[in-house]
Amino acid sequence: MKKLTIIVSAVLALVISGASIAISSTVNLGSVIAGPTPFISFVTLRVATSSTLSSVSFSIKPKQGSRTRPIAASYTTGYLQRAGYYVAGSGTVTVPVFGLYQNRQNTVTVTSTFSDGTTKPTKVNITTAAFDGGTFTSPTVVQPRLRNTTLSYDFILMKASTIATTPVIIDSDSEVRWVGSAGMGGQQSLLYKNGIYVSGGTSLIRLEFDGRSKTLADYASLGVTGIHHNFDLGRDGIVMEVDTAAWVETIDMEVDANGKFLRSWNLADIVSAAMVAGGDDPSQFVYPAPVDWWHNNATSYRRSDDSFIVSSRENFVISIDYDTQAIKWILGDPTKHWYEFPSLRAFGLTLGTDTLPPIGQHATSFFDDKLLLMDDGTQSLTQMPPGDSRSYTAPRKYSIDGTTATEIYHYLIDPPIFSPFCSSVYEDAPDNYLIDYTVAGPYISTDLVGLDNTGAIAFYYKYDELQTCGTAFYADPIHLENLSFR
Repeated sequence: MKKLTIIVSAVLALVISGASIAISSTVNLGSVIAGPTPFISFVTLRVATSSTLSSVSFSIKPKQGSRTRPIAASYTTGYLQRAGYYVAGSGTVTVPVFGLYQNRQNTVTVTSTFSDGTTKPTKVNITTAAFDGGTFTSPTVVQPRLRNTTLSYDFILMKASTIATTPVIIDSDSEVRWVGSAGMGGQQSLLYKNGIYVSGGTSLIRLEFDGRSKTLADYASLGVTGIHHNFDLGRDGIVMEVDTAAWVETIDMEVDANGKFLRSWNLADIVSAAMVAGGDDPSQFVYPAPVDWWHNNATSYRRSDDSFIVSSRENFVISIDYDTQAIKWILGDPTKHWYEFPSLRAFGLTLGTDTLPPIGQHATSFFDDKLLLMDDGTQSLTQMPPGDSRSYTAPRKYSIDGTTATEIYHYLIDPPIFSPFCSSVYEDAPDNYLIDYTVAGPYISTDLVGLDNTGAIAFYYKYDELQTCGTAFYADPIHLENLSFR
């Protein structure tokens, strides 16, 4: 690693009776060391041993003209000790600074806070190397971020599967601000408890923002043969979609932040039991491996009724009681195969006025207790009859009240985009959306569109579509402006 040693004494101004008197600070800048990627550097401070350091924070000044919030984080000395960055009484502390701009001089403020409440800011200029991110660093800018937008989020986690440095985090100016450094991972990634979780074979891996990584658990002993599609937040942890030798894309598994197994849902068992109870033969709908009869691509948790929501691309969206696993309702296209079975049709929600059912949907989530999803518009590939299809892809939001689902919002970009598979939409704050048309065209580009609460397009970036869904299977709005490591 390249090491740049800088000896600079920070100077404070003490104001007494209107007069400024310069005094020596207890903090000096020692060195700046480049990290494993251009987006990470390590700043070493020399702190007087007589001082009691309680925490250190950093803030990166946005580039000129940017309206994004600064990436900022704070570390308690307890956290820094556990991570090996600080030894009490040693007189030195190392501060991981992440989210730097690549190939640019970054202006960073590192602030030391002491037990008496005093703070000592230290200005640091960090020049970073270039990062060759291909399409990620050179998208087509259809609409740069509006200067006067009220957009609620500034950072985006792109779930890329075609590069080893997955995932890729960009800001709303389309600048890459962080990439994974473990050299592994797929499209399954999630920001959770100040870390990035990715998959590797049958394992769960946690990436730290400072470049460290750790394999938390391997689930092969539980019969897992692979992890697919997405990581989502469940009630108690992370929900992973897994395959086994017996079932393809049919099982969901929840684990805690340390990778400990909590529970699982086998949708083949759940659906089969309901069909038998309703007098139908599940062998006409539920098929063992290698048939992809279900195609689970997303899950979500609905707090209001403690339910587990699953998106089956082939069939419908289904709500299940989180603990009993009893089916509550089904929302789907009534021209598909599932609707031919009375046992399943009995769970079907009635569609409200001017309400379209989702077809081939992805990325289910709840905001203000409303169901949001990406309606891809692609009919079933395995289940027959395949149901309806559409020539466009649109985010849709539903209010679900008792036995009725009413569409209360949809967005149709002009001109319309057809992204037949993958793709996502998430709402970060009321009416602030991030839309990812993963295979727009179709199969031409990956289009990221931000909508602010006025309905305006806050930004629009086009990326090369790498393989199928490889650039950004989904894209999550995230917040990096006030992280706290304790």
